[in-house]
Amino acid sequence: MRKLTYPALLALLGAALLRITVGSEIYLRYVKESLHPLVMLSGAVLLGLGLTGLARELRALLRQPVHHYRRDEHGAYQVEAHAAEHDDEDEHGHSHGAGPRIAWLLGAPALALLLFAPPALGAYTANRDGAAATVELADYRELATGPVTPMSMSEFIGRSLHDSGSLTDRQVLLTGFVTKGGAGTDWHLNRLTVSCCAADARPLRVAIHGKEAPTLNSWVEVTGRWRFAQLDNRSPVPHLDVLEVRTVPAPRNPYADRAPVVALP
Repeated sequence: MRKLTYPALLALLGAALLRITVGSEIYLRYVKESLHPLVMLSGAVLLGLGLTGLARELRALLRQPVHHYRRDEHGAYQVEAHAAEHDDEDEHGHSHGAGPRIAWLLGAPALALLLFAPPALGAYTANRDGAAATVELADYRELATGPVTPMSMSEFIGRSLHDSGSLTDRQVLLTGFVTKGGAGTDWHLNRLTVSCCAADARPLRVAIHGKEAPTLNSWVEVTGRWRFAQLDNRSPVPHLDVLEVRTVPAPRNPYADRAPVVALP
């Protein structure tokens, strides 16, 4: 029966990956959107390998010899059976195919994905990672005229570092989730950015002033004006004097740093 363990784990992992990718967007909580085809393909391959292995092992079990019982001349029962072939044992009876029992731990994340979907990273991760993500210098185009300018978090941080003149006396609209603030701030507005998957997530962070903090980890849109402050290029956290805060649903892709969409009048 131990030989069934590994193909069963492969099938379980494959089914879990297919569950979060086929007809579902749960995978966006864990990896970048561009990785969707690869995750789905991996799930199909693992499921196929697992089912193939299970079929092979079950077929081998069905071919095991049948035990026959008979009485000897003294009336005692004896068992007659051909010795089964054990590919995982040598001539001394030592097992080589059992493998480490720790392999069962692979089933825990697979079962978690099958039975319930863990949420995307949020306030806990942003608070635990003390350093904010850096934003590289870019050629920022002239901002459109209007009373409020929707802006991605990375653009706002980049302009605060490299083009702060474009933010002077301008109202901006940002989206993120709420965490506790540091010294001299009311709270922080955050986004998490990833290079590949949730394991390498880093926070984009803006220090908020002027309004009480909404519920921690809630998603909000804030309208405010940039406040001058000296920033650390290695961990930039610009400041915003907030004029309005509005609670919004969590975005479809929590790791995609995009400007808020403003409804047309």
